Amino acid sequence: MDSDRQHAVTTRLFEYVKSPSLRHLRDPNSIHKLAREIVQALDGASSIWGKWGGPREEVVKAAAPCWVPIEDLRAFLNALPGPPLTKTDVEQRLRAIWEGKSKS
Repeated sequence: MDSDRQHAVTTRLFEYVKSPSLRHLRDPNSIHKLAREIVQALDGASSIWGKWGGPREEVVKAAAPCWVPIEDLRAFLNALPGPPLTKTDVEQRLRAIWEGKSKS
């Protein structure tokens, strides 16, 4: 995970300094934009909802108002593309949906 985070930062820094004009290096707006991009890349990589994407998110949102046994839902979700989900992953995602917390 640390190498992924390091790669995300390194990539953005290389993009920032590859410009033939070095004037933007000291531009406060450019620096703030770079900082935002780095933070977004790092936050996205470590998001607690990182396992939830695409079809998984759609299925769990559709299942949230219904009673579905957690283990059955987990088994179905694990058949979809993505990292393996634990029972706790599914329970916490459902709880967040029920409480109205958005996906970050």
